[in-house]
Amino acid sequence: MSTKEDRVIFTDMDNEDIHSLPKICDAHIHLFPERLMGAILDWFVQQGWTMPYQKQSNETLLNYLKTIKVSSAFVLGYVHKKDISAGINLFLKNLCENYPHLYPFAALHQDDQKPEKILSQAMDEWNFPGVKIHTFVQKVSVNDRRLWPLYRMLCERRKGLILHLSGMPVESPYTRVESLFDVLKSFPNLKVIIAHMGLPNDFSLALKLAACYSNVYLDTAYILGNPRFPMRDEWLKAIVDYPTKFIFGTDYPIMDYSPRDAIQALNQLPISKEIKTNLFWNNAMRFLSY
Repeated sequence: MSTKEDRVIFTDMDNEDIHSLPKICDAHIHLFPERLMGAILDWFVQQGWTMPYQKQSNETLLNYLKTIKVSSAFVLGYVHKKDISAGINLFLKNLCENYPHLYPFAALHQDDQKPEKILSQAMDEWNFPGVKIHTFVQKVSVNDRRLWPLYRMLCERRKGLILHLSGMPVESPYTRVESLFDVLKSFPNLKVIIAHMGLPNDFSLALKLAACYSNVYLDTAYILGNPRFPMRDEWLKAIVDYPTKFIFGTDYPIMDYSPRDAIQALNQLPISKEIKTNLFWNNAMRFLSY
């Protein structure tokens, strides 16, 4: 039986039967210490963006996800300079201990001192399921040899890597998907999510890698429900042709529209319920499995 809260939450979903909706894992959200989160969102505002989730506590942000039926999420850390990764990872550890439905992905900078120690603490002691590298923010190409120890440790532990390889919000030589080819030649078993589907310029390359490597996936963060990115036939065809390769994500709260819109957009795609369930839940859980 649906609750009163359920009936209110889903009244704008074109009368979608809430009982038919799959469980939802948002595999791309960001939570930081509040001062740092404020600085990140302020940067976007300075670039001319509207950031509706500014100045909200992490508790408020997480409560909102609950109201829109997100029952699990990957929380992605990242850093803009060296020697702060351990502190961000400790923040994520403490946060996720209070919210066991969250999966923290560690931050690591290419110039961190003792990176193996930072990674071992996060993955071995705290059981983080993987690492996030934000190539644009960190100004590092994914095939930079300073990251080779990270890839080796991830493969040994069968943990996952989430990569910002996208020209959003700004194009950069560090964000090209083609640089991942070199990494996968050396580490063919590396588990990777290419964030933002490699858009706006590298979708075909990202899809090619996902088709060639069993452990490579694409996430939909900042795409579905975004008025800047109306669904294209090539994206829809790829989702249907490779239903185990796409993972739902939003980029919340670093976004200028509601994650509810992303959920609604996926529900309205002309694809089977099975494929929707894969995107909303099964593929994310498969990525987490060791």
